[in-house]
Amino acid sequence: MNLIHKILFMTGIISLLLISCNDDEYGPRKESTPVFESASMSPSSFTFGDSVTLTAKITDPATTLTTLVYEIVSENRVISSGEIPIGGDSYEVSHAIFVPLLNNQADNSEVQVNLVARNILKGFASTQVTGLTGNRPVYQQLYLVTDNGGIAILEPQASDKNKYQAGELTFDSSFQFRIAEKLNADNTIDYTGDVYGNVNGRIAMINETGESAFVYAPSADYTKELIFDHYGFSVATTGSTLGAEDLALSLFTPQDINGESFLVLKRTLENGKTYSVFGVLAETRNLFNPDFFGRTAADKVTFLGKTGEYTIYYNPVRKNTFVGVENPSYPDYLLACGWGLGYPTNITSEQIASVYPGKGRTHTDWGFGHVMNYVLLRQIEDGVYQGTFYTPGDHDHYASFKPFENTGWGNEKQAGGFTFTGEQIISGSNNWDIPNGENDPVIESANYRFTINLNDNTVHIEKVIL
Repeated sequence: MNLIHKILFMTGIISLLLISCNDDEYGPRKESTPVFESASMSPSSFTFGDSVTLTAKITDPATTLTTLVYEIVSENRVISSGEIPIGGDSYEVSHAIFVPLLNNQADNSEVQVNLVARNILKGFASTQVTGLTGNRPVYQQLYLVTDNGGIAILEPQASDKNKYQAGELTFDSSFQFRIAEKLNADNTIDYTGDVYGNVNGRIAMINETGESAFVYAPSADYTKELIFDHYGFSVATTGSTLGAEDLALSLFTPQDINGESFLVLKRTLENGKTYSVFGVLAETRNLFNPDFFGRTAADKVTFLGKTGEYTIYYNPVRKNTFVGVENPSYPDYLLACGWGLGYPTNITSEQIASVYPGKGRTHTDWGFGHVMNYVLLRQIEDGVYQGTFYTPGDHDHYASFKPFENTGWGNEKQAGGFTFTGEQIISGSNNWDIPNGENDPVIESANYRFTINLNDNTVHIEKVIL
């Protein structure tokens, strides 16, 4: 092959390579730019914190489309941005976009949408959607929801509708929280409404996957007031100190009982006196033993027992509070011990077992070595005793126990000596049994109130909801 033929041959090869570089799975490509046939956003007037719909038609007859990039801008700030995949030589977009409310966002703000469409050869075209208006949301009230289940209502201040205030709080001096527009019936947050929490260390709108915000009231025993500045997205707190009769976990000391971590406090409690409770103790998930405390409000309990010295026990896993006394005995108390009883709690056995392996909502045993072995029944009138317990164990639906007059196994009360009314869950002539044999009915594990009348040897049992 002579030189000229070689040159022509190589030139042909190079030409074929250049042609092939403009070919791919989409076929031959030509440089071009996309064309916006139309672009709009609806509604044109919306509330920050809602979703809007971006619609657009984009064509490019020469080159395949790839992406549509959008920016929503107000007051020279990018409120939201993103990228939408597109394809072909004609594409119609209908895409929902969440438009958050940012701090210091003015009401009735002009909003524009910047759009850039691209094709596979990096050709692009841009356009804007204008004539849009964003409005600040207006709330009649908001809910302050702590991670531990505390709830307070935030109401707008008369002097500044952008500031929402909750007063007379009994929250801990530091806590994590979210602020919600709506709550579900069980007091959990309804995320169909606006919710505020932590975003990169600042308060902002969040969804279900967002983080809680954190607040601290320095040099205080508890948080008494919180103000949420809905314009600047900030919170301010006012703290206070406990009174002599107030109850808060900061006064308690830790104690291990039967492998469980308790917080305990020894103090005098007066019959008929109402005590203010703070922080975790004021959470609705924390159950006070209803035989000794009447809960008149989330942060108020009235003591029902006899005036005297008590130890108050709080279990942070079981989320319940009950009392004990030194050497409890008749006539002030009866003591029930055995299998299958537990002080009331709304925490499930699965949740308890995740922290205390092998344990559940029932915790009693035969014996009086510690306060988890037995439960107290309080004398409510001469010869009449009341005790409210969760029974039987929800893992085996079995219980077997007996009431006694003291910790020395004194004067046991055998089942055969009583007539039972109400819920017919007890059988047996000696132990008070809830059997779980093959032919026995399954007794629902629930909170039951036992009223034992030693005057006429009757026991009335009723199911209660706490």
